[in-house]
Amino acid sequence: MRKFCFILVLVLTFSSNIFAIEVGGHLTEDTIWSPANNPYVVVDDVIVDEGVTLTILPGTEIKFNSTLLMNSDDFDNFIYYNGSNIAKNLIVNGNVIAEGTEDDPIIFTRYQDSLYYHWGVIFIWQSADRCVFKHCEISYSARMMIYVGLLPKGSISIYNAENIIENCDFYDNFCGVYMQDIPQQVIIKNCEFYNIQNIYPNVSGSASRGVHISAGATGEASIALIAGNRFNENNVNSSCISINNIKPYVVFNELHEKGIHLGTLDNRSSYFYQNNIVDCDYEGIEGGGVGDSLFIKNNRFIGGNDGIEVHGGYIEISDNYFEDCDLYSDITNIGKAYNNISNNGNFRLPGFLEVYNNISYDGNYVGVEVSWRNITCHNNLALGNEFAIGSGGTVNYINNIIVLNEELNNFPISDNPLFRNCIIDFPLDPPLIDGGGNIILDSLQAQSIFEDIQNGDFHLTANSIAIDAGLDTLGCYYPFDLDYNHRIWDGDNNGTTIIDIGPYEFGSSAFGGIQGITYVPINGDYVDYVLIKINNEPGDFTFSDSIGVFEYKLPAGIYDIYAERVFYEDVIEYQIVVFDGQFTQLDIPMSETVEVENIEIIPIKDDFDLTNYPNPFNPNTTFSFSIDKDSSVELSIINIKGQKVKTLINEQMQKGIHTSVWSGLDSNNKPVSSGIYLYKIKAGTQESVKRMLLLK
Repeated sequence: MRKFCFILVLVLTFSSNIFAIEVGGHLTEDTIWSPANNPYVVVDDVIVDEGVTLTILPGTEIKFNSTLLMNSDDFDNFIYYNGSNIAKNLIVNGNVIAEGTEDDPIIFTRYQDSLYYHWGVIFIWQSADRCVFKHCEISYSARMMIYVGLLPKGSISIYNAENIIENCDFYDNFCGVYMQDIPQQVIIKNCEFYNIQNIYPNVSGSASRGVHISAGATGEASIALIAGNRFNENNVNSSCISINNIKPYVVFNELHEKGIHLGTLDNRSSYFYQNNIVDCDYEGIEGGGVGDSLFIKNNRFIGGNDGIEVHGGYIEISDNYFEDCDLYSDITNIGKAYNNISNNGNFRLPGFLEVYNNISYDGNYVGVEVSWRNITCHNNLALGNEFAIGSGGTVNYINNIIVLNEELNNFPISDNPLFRNCIIDFPLDPPLIDGGGNIILDSLQAQSIFEDIQNGDFHLTANSIAIDAGLDTLGCYYPFDLDYNHRIWDGDNNGTTIIDIGPYEFGSSAFGGIQGITYVPINGDYVDYVLIKINNEPGDFTFSDSIGVFEYKLPAGIYDIYAERVFYEDVIEYQIVVFDGQFTQLDIPMSETVEVENIEIIPIKDDFDLTNYPNPFNPNTTFSFSIDKDSSVELSIINIKGQKVKTLINEQMQKGIHTSVWSGLDSNNKPVSSGIYLYKIKAGTQESVKRMLLLK
């Protein structure tokens, strides 16, 4: 193939008097594309040879020759191997570094700007080095058959080992990012995916999606970090994210209309954390298989059909909120479901699961269904649902509140479910078994249990009959309630600590925990989206957020803290001490596994030159910053929870260098406690955030 040399063809003049540079053929030496006010028009496939780097600078626009794609017959124009492809591609055997900026993105789009016209793909082949795409806008790509059996379908189609895709916008593509056979490590971060309906109106099976990963079974090392993205799929007919045979970290994303489909993950652990999943017309998270381990934590599922429907394997479903959608785990699952809240949905967990500290209320079907398996269901609340429980089974219902539901069960009761120390409003007639300690009341009495039943506040009132009325049986409860306060407490102050009935423990004290930031020790920059595990237990975890901040509640004790992130070395912080009621400050240093210069990433300059000195400090520190034009400036102090502590500057300022002093006082002029704080400057549309440490 090297007999074709790279060609830089003549410059054409269009009627608009805008010049364009025609490109095509092989790149045989390192090349830079820069904007120069001229778009590049790809009239023949551009092929980046092995060992060659194509660097694309901010503001560059690349337009690919495109062609009509309205029905399946048009795919003849999207076949590469026989030379008949009218739609053109960027084919990478070396590597591409395409780093735009927020103000000057790099644009990949079609040349013929006509309805239903599409170009091919950016095809990153197995021999390619790590490619980087940052602040790119990619639109109107389709797919390309390279040869029979090799059909890349994404605007960025990845078949090599490592890639970084950040802050990119994907509009009206067949698929945004498509990965196959298999990247070892990949980051897809802070991107936006948007597809309209019928961009291929008569193409059968044109399953538009945001991210598709389908990999061979290549071991635990294959990892995808899919974080901070927005999927705004408008009436497309497939999932926003489709994952098969890889270890995914799907965190802090926002998904609309379509959710996450899981194939077989080949005995891998998968993390789904703090995603916002809205109006998915099938499932928010769906799939899984035998041998997989799914950890689904702290997500919000709003509207649609099933928020979660998982099949087979080990699962932990915790701290999620469901509204107007269902939770379903089938009978083959094992694991845990705890500290979830379901508002107007079905809460169906008939597998081998421990089910505790959950709330299910105002649902149009089953409140808490844990039937068919010998499992303990404890400290849950089922209120105001069409049916309170499932069909029974040999379930032990302990310390639950089950009241104000329309009917007890949706199917005839099977076996002999046992109720012990529950608050209920129905008789325990056979085949139900009264295990003792139950409180049977009427609907009026049920109203008095909670703080504000009408508005969904199910904390216990000071005189609630649920206080200290539960069963303390070793192994039937965990040491925390739904608020992560201590689970067993002397709520009625009679000198005896007894567990309360229901998901909350009245008057109990709060856990302590760890909080801090994940950062690069060389320059202090934060590292976002780091997985943090307690004692290396996969289910006891959190993630640092988009600015590297994390917090995790823990009982008093001594813990080893594990941290891991794609393209960074794993870290262990040993013997971290946690006390009740307070957070231990913990900064976790993360070192990159590959030198920055080896991947040719240009460091981003801090436009404000924002610093503080001294750092650490007590109690005063001085901030210095510069602005290059007259601007409205806000400089504020933020605590580790993201709450604003004090605004130091909020005024119009002239360009130049400025300073400001903080003396460790909050907005009420009260001294703040020791710990990590963030300082944030915003001028016009630009902003910067850095961290500092107050030591007393």
